[in-house]
Amino acid sequence: MKRLNKKVLLISISFLFLNGVLLAQDTLITAEEAVKHAVEHNYGIIMSRNNIEIGAINNNWANAGAIPVISATANKVVGVNNLQQNLSNGTVTRKNGNTTQNFNAGLTVQWQIFDGFKMFATKKRLEELERNGEYVFRKNLNETVYNVITSYYNIVTLNEQMKATLEQIDLYNDRYFLAQRRFEIGTGAKYEVLEAQVDLNEQRSNLLALQNSIALAKSSLNNMMGKKPDTAYRVIDTILIQAPLAFAEAQEKIEQQNPDILLANSELAILIQTKKEVNAGRLPSAVVSGFYNFARNKNGAGFTLLNQTYGPSGSIGLSVPLFNGGLVKKQLAVKDIQIKNQGIAIEQTKNDLQTTLVNAYINYHNSLKDVELEKNNLVLATENIAIATQRYKVLNITSVELRQIQISYNDAKNRLYNALYQAKVAEAGIALLTGDISNI
Repeated sequence: MKRLNKKVLLISISFLFLNGVLLAQDTLITAEEAVKHAVEHNYGIIMSRNNIEIGAINNNWANAGAIPVISATANKVVGVNNLQQNLSNGTVTRKNGNTTQNFNAGLTVQWQIFDGFKMFATKKRLEELERNGEYVFRKNLNETVYNVITSYYNIVTLNEQMKATLEQIDLYNDRYFLAQRRFEIGTGAKYEVLEAQVDLNEQRSNLLALQNSIALAKSSLNNMMGKKPDTAYRVIDTILIQAPLAFAEAQEKIEQQNPDILLANSELAILIQTKKEVNAGRLPSAVVSGFYNFARNKNGAGFTLLNQTYGPSGSIGLSVPLFNGGLVKKQLAVKDIQIKNQGIAIEQTKNDLQTTLVNAYINYHNSLKDVELEKNNLVLATENIAIATQRYKVLNITSVELRQIQISYNDAKNRLYNALYQAKVAEAGIALLTGDISNI
C-alpha cells in the first residue's frame, strides 16, 4: 500500500510538472488581445463590415432613379433578293441577286424629371439603409466582443478551478496516506482508507472533466477570434472587476447608442421613406427624352438607290394615374400599420433593455457582495483545514470530519471563482447594453 501511495504521489507531481511545462510553451494572451484579434479576424464581423461597403455603394442617385439614362444602338441588315418593279410610266425593272444594305444608329437620352418625389424618398431610404448596415455591424461587433470577454474569463475561472482541484487532490492524497498509516499501526479503520481512496478518485475525475471543459472553451474562443480551433495559448490567472457607469448615466447611454434601439429607429425611418415611395404612385410623372438617329438604306436596283437621314429629335411624356383599383391606398394603409407596429417595437425594445440593465446592476452589486463574503470564507476555510489536518494527524478528529472540512475548503474556493466570474459577466453585460463593450 505504501508503494501504491508513492505511485499516486508521483503521478500527481508528474502531472503538475507536465502541466507547467505545457503552459510555459503556450503564448499568453490577455482579454484585450483576444478582443482585438476577434475584431480583426472574426468571420461574422468581417462580413458585417463588407455589408457596410455594399450599403455605401448602393447609396447613390442612380439607384434612386434621378440620373438620366443614355444608351446607344446600332443595327445593320444586308440582304440579297430578286427585284421586279413596274412603274406608272411604263418602265419595267427586273434584276436577280439585288443587294440591299440598311444601317441604323442612334443615341437616346431619357430622364425622368418628376416621379411624384419618389426619387428623393428612395435616396433617403438608401441613406438610411447604409446607416442600418452600420448599426448591424456595431451590434455584431459588440455582441462578439461580449462573447469573447465572457468566454475568456470562463476559461480563467475553469483554470482556477483546476488549480483548486489539483490542490484538493494533494489534500486527499495526504488524507489517504495518513489513513493508510493509521490502519497499518492499528489506530484506524479500513473504511477510512477506502473512503479516502474514493474521494481521491472523485477529484481525479473532476480534474479530467475540467480539462475537457477548458479544451472545449478554448476551441470555442479560437473560433470567435478567427483562429484554428487547436491553437494553443494561456490566459491570465486573475479576474479584475471594474466599476461600471452610474445607473442614470447608463440609462442615457442606452437611449443614445445602444445598437438595438438605433436599429429599431432606423427601421422606422426606412418604413417612413417607403411609404413616401408608395405615395408617389398617386402623383403624375414626367419623362424627357432626346434622340439622335442616323439611318442609311442602300439598294443595288430600284426606284430609290440611296436613302439617308440623320439628326436630333426630342419628346416629353406625361403620365397621370387615374385608377388602379385603390392599390396605392391599400398599400399606404399597410405601411401605416407597419409604422405603428414599429413604434410599439421601439418602446418594447427600450423597456426590455432598461429591464435588462436593472437586472445587470442587481447581479453586479450582489456578485461584489458575494465576492467579499467568499474571500472571508476562504480565509476561514484555509485556517480551518490547516488546523483540521494537524488534529487528524494526532487523532483528535475522524476522517469523516476531515473530509467535510476539505470539501468546505474546496467549495469556498469554487464559490469565490464563480462569484468573480459572475461579477465580470454582469460588468460586461452593462457595457454591452450601453454600447461601451469595446472599451471594457
